[in-house]
Amino acid sequence: MFRDWMFPGYVRVVRPKLKRKRSPTDHGQLIASGAFICAFLGLNTDVTLVYQLFAFLLCLVIISRIGLRIQKPSVTVSRILPRYATAGKPFEYQLSVKNTGSRIESDLTIVDNPKIRAPDREQYRREKEPFEETRNAYDRFIGFHRFVHLQKLNTGITIKPAKAADIPLKATVNVTMKAEPLRRGIVQFTSTQVLHPDPLGLNQGVTLFERPDSIMVLPRRYDISRSFDPGAGRHFQPGGINASWSIGESDEFVSLRDYRDGDSMRKIHWASSAKRNKPVVMEFQDEYFVRQALVLDTSNPRTRVLEESVSVAASFLLAMNNNDSMLDLIYLSEKAEILTSGRGTSSVNEQLESLATLTHSKLGFEKLSDAVLSHMKLISGCILVLSDWTEEHQGMIRSLDSAKIPQQVFIVTEDEPSLVDLPARIHVLPVDQIQQKLLQLSLV
Repeated sequence: MFRDWMFPGYVRVVRPKLKRKRSPTDHGQLIASGAFICAFLGLNTDVTLVYQLFAFLLCLVIISRIGLRIQKPSVTVSRILPRYATAGKPFEYQLSVKNTGSRIESDLTIVDNPKIRAPDREQYRREKEPFEETRNAYDRFIGFHRFVHLQKLNTGITIKPAKAADIPLKATVNVTMKAEPLRRGIVQFTSTQVLHPDPLGLNQGVTLFERPDSIMVLPRRYDISRSFDPGAGRHFQPGGINASWSIGESDEFVSLRDYRDGDSMRKIHWASSAKRNKPVVMEFQDEYFVRQALVLDTSNPRTRVLEESVSVAASFLLAMNNNDSMLDLIYLSEKAEILTSGRGTSSVNEQLESLATLTHSKLGFEKLSDAVLSHMKLISGCILVLSDWTEEHQGMIRSLDSAKIPQQVFIVTEDEPSLVDLPARIHVLPVDQIQQKLLQLSLV
């Protein structure tokens, strides 16, 4: 195909050129264009005097470039990033610029550069630009807009240049940079450019600082109706009492017994131990509390369905975050993974970080189903975010029904008309209407 033939050319054309020493301003481009036109029109010096204007404009260009070499700024730059950002939500961070020279630095423009990631040939063939079908036939044929969109998405962030305030001698100024993450995952930064104008304002000199760094971008999240309740009850947790000790809960005391190897020091009853001259520990009543599972299906290879499924799962993670309960996130990566948050276990941030770097799993849905069914004795309720509705998916639902585990099922799909006559607890989420559907959830 023509687009495959043009692909290497697109890679070369859009490759970033960060090693440049100068960048023309709008006025500089106008002067350079005028000099070129005057040079062409003034070839015959006996007929016209345009060559004199050419000489004047050429002198301006030369003076501008000499000025850039004389007034190079003496500064250092460091980047101060937040720990997390969220896909689709603009955020601000700081760049610290320190004046190390012997004069006041002014009129500096700061440009922060993320790592540019061009799509590979397979991604270029497989994925499309949103609303690509609305472009004219020529644009669809050459495919350049698709390439630019995919490179922008792979890079993962857009950053606006910012002006720095005047920097006094040996002083430091913080410059606020505005950025917007375009996708979840790890976004990398490579360098920072400091632009300074020449005395005529025709060109900007470029000073490059290599500053590799990265930031974790968490999945996009949706608002969920406050009236939604998954309906999970309390469930006996064998061994779960240890988690409650770590957050200092006081459970109902049952009896005293002799110390056994492996007992926690927290359980020792010191008064009784002193009387009997040997360690005595307290026993507590078995604990019952809410422990829910959030199951994420990553078996569908469609990029948009996968991304929206991850966003829905992240939305429920935050909506269900509660220190009085436990939440098991079950998903597939290289194997079936179960990550628990709440009641002294890992935090919800660790679960969100896992979702941020999650990719399509080639293991197959049956591996996820086996992990859920082997874990169902511990859970009191289940929310399933599915990316398809096959016989395997339905079989897992029937197994959970047999175990009398309350469920809420959410199917993220691009093909809504094929999913009809489903029970009320099964919610269909078309990729273009997810926010609307989640806000319409009612109490169950």
